[in-house]
Amino acid sequence: MGKDTWGVMQDLFKQLFHSIDYCLLHNWEDISEKVSGDLDIVVHPRDLDTLKKKILVIPNAKLVNFILYESNCYYIALAVRNGDSIHFLIIDVATDYRWDGRVWFKAEELLLGRRNWKGFWVAAPEVEFKYLLTKKILKGDFPQRAAKRLQRLAKNLNKKADLLVEDLLGGHWAKQVIDLIRGGKWKVLEANLSKLKKVLKRRKLLRDPLDFLSYWFSELKRIYFRLRYPTGLWIAVLGPDGAGKSTLIEQLKDGLERPFRRTAVYHFSPGLFRRIHWRAPTSDPHSKPPYSVLVSLLKLVYYWLEFTLGYWLKIRIDLIRSTIVFFDRYYEDLLIDPKRYRYGGPFWWAKWLNHIIPAPDLWLVVDVPEKELMSRKRELSEEEAQRQRKEYKSFALRFSNAFLLNGKCQAVEVARQAQEVILNYLHERCLKRIGLTP
Repeated sequence: MGKDTWGVMQDLFKQLFHSIDYCLLHNWEDISEKVSGDLDIVVHPRDLDTLKKKILVIPNAKLVNFILYESNCYYIALAVRNGDSIHFLIIDVATDYRWDGRVWFKAEELLLGRRNWKGFWVAAPEVEFKYLLTKKILKGDFPQRAAKRLQRLAKNLNKKADLLVEDLLGGHWAKQVIDLIRGGKWKVLEANLSKLKKVLKRRKLLRDPLDFLSYWFSELKRIYFRLRYPTGLWIAVLGPDGAGKSTLIEQLKDGLERPFRRTAVYHFSPGLFRRIHWRAPTSDPHSKPPYSVLVSLLKLVYYWLEFTLGYWLKIRIDLIRSTIVFFDRYYEDLLIDPKRYRYGGPFWWAKWLNHIIPAPDLWLVVDVPEKELMSRKRELSEEEAQRQRKEYKSFALRFSNAFLLNGKCQAVEVARQAQEVILNYLHERCLKRIGLTP
């Protein structure tokens, strides 16, 4: 990240968290890199509503995703404009630390003794050590960076570190674990992680036997909300052969992956029935004759199963898991270019089926002038190129969630147009949903 962008991000972060009780939990020494990545932050519950309001009015930034991944943990993605470029500030905000059905630390514990470091509030060394050790035992690994940090904290805290480990794991394990940390014997420590996790959970249960009830009560509310309002995004890209759909999807996939947890790309259908291939030939899609009426009807039944079941068994799950899903073509392509799919049945059958097939959140239609298109795809006649362009443009104009992109531009410019459309859509969606968050 360049110095100018780092300055923009730093100012934005400080505006957001001004007058809010927060602290960075670990790895703040390299915050110039982390501000462009993920920041683990704990916020006092009373300040959460204030933070939400600030996010909505911060200048030069758009809230584009707001993922509640635990009942008190938020993955917040902001698109920040710096000149002509857009960067993403990802903030991982929590009002406690919870994992595996338990609340391990509340905000008051994590904020205790926080200190100011270069204008940022950071966790006290004792808090960071206890939090980091608990987190790594529960997750079952000690990455090199976390291991070195724990070793340094154990050395600096001296006897306090022994007491903290004893509080977490009891006297039987305390000396062994602290000696392994100070000695850097991570392989030995990792070999005992399953035992340590059981000890940690057992001691937590004895201290607070009813904790899991409050955890799951709020967690079930969160799960219901996520199922009803998935935090992923489903985009279908349409356009004739040679319009640049695949290139556009690749650029969007690379440029928009950070506000989401995952990315997925499908071609035409969800691919639920992979062994059945009823797709158009890619080299010359109009070269073969259409199927008979009976075969075309069977093909429509197949498409209905493929698109409907594929949505519920694959796409919906992707969206619930905060995935940005791209489709290179979709069922509407059959209505615009039935010859490509060798459809020979009545057109109204295919059109009626379209009403009961799940539809994407956004349609991006790449529009390319006929001569430009013919130079890219020589198999198309001028008449067919004109017809397809007219049909695709007509489709884009009929729906409020369909957008026409100027495919004559350079690929980077087409991707910029599409990115603006997507970010605006995400921002509007967040504005509607943020008040609904449980």
